[in-house]
Amino acid sequence: MVEEDFTQKLEGQVLERNSPVAVYQQVADVLADHVSRLEPGARIPTEESLMEEYGISRTTVRKAMETLVAKGLLVRRQGKGTFVMAQRPARMLNRLAPFMETFTAAGMKTVKGLIEYKWMEKDNTVPAKLVSADNLVLVIRRSYSSGGWPYAIAEIFIPSHIGRHISLADAERNSIYQVIQDRTLKPLQRAEITVTMHAPPEHLADALNVREFPVVPRLERTTLGADDEVLECTVTYFHPNGFEIRAEVATEAAPARPTTDPAAFPVP
Repeated sequence: MVEEDFTQKLEGQVLERNSPVAVYQQVADVLADHVSRLEPGARIPTEESLMEEYGISRTTVRKAMETLVAKGLLVRRQGKGTFVMAQRPARMLNRLAPFMETFTAAGMKTVKGLIEYKWMEKDNTVPAKLVSADNLVLVIRRSYSSGGWPYAIAEIFIPSHIGRHISLADAERNSIYQVIQDRTLKPLQRAEITVTMHAPPEHLADALNVREFPVVPRLERTTLGADDEVLECTVTYFHPNGFEIRAEVATEAAPARPTTDPAAFPVP
């Protein structure tokens, strides 16, 4: 029904073939206007429908779609179609907080799913900062989705002396910060965070629906406790069109400069 309504709204829109604005951009502008009035998750017409509606080629339709995908207005789901992108939550980096708070703050109903809970020997997939005396680490892999759309997948690596206190039930129910503090009584002091662009790992590409992207945002967080003990390392991969990473910073006060203005000195 949404797709039919969408197509009806497009009727009467005339493309100017001799305009300096490319035809695909004209189509993208029209689509963007109508997309802004639809609910997140609404499906838009197929390429075939738009080709027939405007009398344009598939190449032109795809360029228009790609323009809106790049802007984060639309998202493709392989084998299902193209949909209006849902709200973009913003991950703030100013404080240590559970990842789910990002979605709660945006007023989003989000599903956190446990993909994997396993022990493994430390290898090159484990962040180098994580130290484990017996070379074993606990790996907890979680997905975060809203409206059926995957937003992020987090891989949490925990050294064995901490991981042995964390059960499967803990991993399913609680944030890793809460689990560490409740089970080990170790206080969280600070975190070191690095954000890069990275090729999506093969084992996550389908679950995050990012096969079409050569790179995706990757956030690596190392949480430190007393005496800079590494408590956990989390590597989170985000869908490029579904997330924002923000930070608030303050400038340092500029040092006072000496002045040679006579008026600035009292007369004896």
